[in-house]
Amino acid sequence: MAASKLRAGVIGTGMGRYHMEGYATHPRSELYAICDLNLPEAKQFAAKYGVKHVFRDYRDMLARDDLDLVSIATPNHLHAEMTIAALQAGKHVLCEKPMAIKVEDAEAMVRAAKKAKRRLGINVGLRFYPLHHGMRDLVASGRLGEVYYAKSNWIRRKGMPVVDFPQTGEMGRGDWFVQKRKSGGGALIDIGVHMLDLVWWLMGSPRPRQVLAGVYSELLPARLAKVGVRGDVDDLATALIRFDGDQTLQVEVSWDAFQEPYFGYQLFGTAGGARWANRARTVTIFSDLKGGKPTQKEFAAKRQVASSYHHFVDACLDRDLSLLASGEETLAVARMLDAIYTSQKTGRAVGL
Repeated sequence: MAASKLRAGVIGTGMGRYHMEGYATHPRSELYAICDLNLPEAKQFAAKYGVKHVFRDYRDMLARDDLDLVSIATPNHLHAEMTIAALQAGKHVLCEKPMAIKVEDAEAMVRAAKKAKRRLGINVGLRFYPLHHGMRDLVASGRLGEVYYAKSNWIRRKGMPVVDFPQTGEMGRGDWFVQKRKSGGGALIDIGVHMLDLVWWLMGSPRPRQVLAGVYSELLPARLAKVGVRGDVDDLATALIRFDGDQTLQVEVSWDAFQEPYFGYQLFGTAGGARWANRARTVTIFSDLKGGKPTQKEFAAKRQVASSYHHFVDACLDRDLSLLASGEETLAVARMLDAIYTSQKTGRAVGL
């Protein structure tokens, strides 16, 4: 491993551009290599950050023995293949969400990390917002009592990949987003994974026991047809997840709906509740005064939190530092996502 700085490589120039910035700004990491099939774009980012090594084939990048860690920011169906190859090549790996499009692939990624004795992180970025990090601590402190029910929502009014996002941007670009064999799913896999993971994590990561879901693709076919693209993924998904302690979590997500946009969560506890909505800088905490009179206060983050990229570098340098979103932990999220789609197919609740 490099003596002074960890040398990082990024595969994928879409969401990967955020990984590049993260590694380029950490004092103990160096953005060392960039890889993308779009070689001209990869070279543009290389010029921006002063990166000498640019690749079109990720295998050529992984062959470098002076590379310490790799970010995977590619279409979903490539996550497992590239992650396992990077781990086998002796690199630490930070993989974009979703972890993989099949549970067995996600499990194989975790096994590969254990065998290689390397770090595997999943980039579920909402965990790294200082506000949400503070809320995790607040819930763990017992301020809300026992959280027995939660709601997680991300409803877009117009936010469908291919249709509503520029093809040169960082997200929602490429027909693969709406092709299930490459994406693994639609709105649920794309943005639902964020809110499912966040609220499950805020609840203390309870063990999922049963899932009942409804998954729909009602607006997507016509909207894609207007731009000459075929797709077979969901544009809306809703699920009720029950955990071992009998807590339940309702998840609702949509790329496009005839509804007011909404992005937030609610936590229902025995001693208080919480609501965060539409990227607000505070979370509203509901409680009762000693005499029973209802009251509410705004909770704000009190300290800074390292970005997911900086945290990953820190965790690779210090193996005693717990990885905030490890592959092993987020296997539970992969299993819940899979159960939601299985529930839709069978029309029944699915046990986990």
